[in-house]
Amino acid sequence: MSRARVKSSEPVQYRTRALKRGLCLLALFGPGSPELTLTELAERGELDKATTLRLMSCLVEEGFVRRDTERNVYRAGPAVLPVAISFQQTTALAAVAEPYLRALAKETGQTATMAIQDGAHAVNIALAYSDRPIRRLTYVGERFALDKASVGIVLAEGLRDEELVSLLDPSDPDTAAASAITNWSEFRAGLNKFGEEGYAFDDEGAFAGIRCLGAPVRDYTRRAVAAVSVTGAAGEFVGDALAEYIEQVKAVASSISAELGYVEIGSARGPDLEAATSAGITADPRAVDYGVGCWETVSSAPVWTACAGECECLGLPTAR
Repeated sequence: MSRARVKSSEPVQYRTRALKRGLCLLALFGPGSPELTLTELAERGELDKATTLRLMSCLVEEGFVRRDTERNVYRAGPAVLPVAISFQQTTALAAVAEPYLRALAKETGQTATMAIQDGAHAVNIALAYSDRPIRRLTYVGERFALDKASVGIVLAEGLRDEELVSLLDPSDPDTAAASAITNWSEFRAGLNKFGEEGYAFDDEGAFAGIRCLGAPVRDYTRRAVAAVSVTGAAGEFVGDALAEYIEQVKAVASSISAELGYVEIGSARGPDLEAATSAGITADPRAVDYGVGCWETVSSAPVWTACAGECECLGLPTAR
């Protein structure tokens, strides 16, 4: 990543003040304020808009902040990850995933990773190695184009066609790897196939001699918020071993998803609409579709409703 260079002719006091202001703006983002507008940043940072815009533009350029141009809001960017590694927990999501990744690496003997989407790329946020001397080496922060590696493909599958075309524009030098996509209909068909099967398999598409397979991690909204994968030497991802890896990766992705409140339609924690109707139980279809809700008693009958966090269950699926 290129770094902006401050002109040496600028007074040290000015540079120190600008750095302090920029860090203060960055610190405004948190669990309670993941997205902020320019006006909100200026007000909370006690700065004028012109100064705020200049500082935020610098943070965006360096990757510490991302700007959603459609919604005109800012949020923390991927460049904060290396800083966060100094803490035991990189992110809440990584903290949840780490014990599962360690177990997956031990069971498969392969490198296990979790990645999230960052624009046109998937970015590793957590990993675990097996105890084998020969293994695929990676690092937190390693990036893959969304049409490369299983984690990228898994995350791409959940995007709309227009989002994919915009993100993987071959004319954009930052996404030049996407120029390999010559037939968008075939690419989408492949993504749909992976979506139906519940996993994606990369056959040396990212690196020669390396294969990997990944599965989506979903939260209580049923959205794929991350991807879990195992990766290793191509010759080891064949036959019965490959079939076993697929089931192991899907099981780990499912377990992490459950920790995030995801509920399979028809699972024991959420109602199956047909079964619920047969049993005389009323269910709000939105709750079934999105897995967000809780049981409530209405007129002495159990009703599964899309509470959206408006009751004490905080929007997480819980049987009552």
